[in-house]
Amino acid sequence: MKYILFPFKFLYKIYFLLYFVLTLVLFFPIFKYFLSKKERFPTAFKIIRVYSKVWLWGSGIYLRVKGKENILRDQPFLICSNHSSFLDPAPLYAIFDQYFVFTGKKEIEKWPLFHIFYTSGMNILVDRNSRVGALKSFKAMMDVVNEGLPLVILPEGTIPPNAPQLGEFKSGAVSIAIKMGIPILPVTQTTNWRRLQRSSLFKGNACPGVAEVVIHPPISTEGLTKADTETLQAKLHDVINQPLHEKYGV
Repeated sequence: MKYILFPFKFLYKIYFLLYFVLTLVLFFPIFKYFLSKKERFPTAFKIIRVYSKVWLWGSGIYLRVKGKENILRDQPFLICSNHSSFLDPAPLYAIFDQYFVFTGKKEIEKWPLFHIFYTSGMNILVDRNSRVGALKSFKAMMDVVNEGLPLVILPEGTIPPNAPQLGEFKSGAVSIAIKMGIPILPVTQTTNWRRLQRSSLFKGNACPGVAEVVIHPPISTEGLTKADTETLQAKLHDVINQPLHEKYGV
């Protein structure tokens, strides 16, 4: 069966790549203008939401969201999602209408065009290979929370090679939540790895379809201290993993 499906997956990957590049090039002048000044960032966020919906729709990917009633309002909080595909940011932008700040790995600053979402200063790059850089990023995250904005962190830090099985969670997400005393909103994206799996052009899953997203009830950090970091991290991992375990047995 996989040999029968191979040409369809291959053609879809080619189409997806071309469609992504074309839409990004078309939107890029708009992004560049609205990302050139901090006061324009909220408008840029709205445009990114439109772009994400256009990107998903044009790729034949449709959202199915469970738990939208759990989304917090009018307060800073941490959005933590698993990371199983390059698609993962798009559903988050499409779902959450409140302006938030995304965090990403420092390598993104080398990506053509796409880097503007981070190098503009709208979002935060994290340099895990530099203690000074990591502390600078942590300070920037604290500033975001102090401004009353939600913050998005993907605790795995990268797409694990055996997704949908979760990778190791980094401690940064729960550390910032505990230090700032903000709730964590766990999110599980269960099918993105099927829509577009991280792999070469000739391997891995790739097909249009449903992107299922589960938004869990928020986890409170009230009264927690640094000593609770590992316990909270394990709880966050278990909550995000639950739908994956039920669906795939991982």
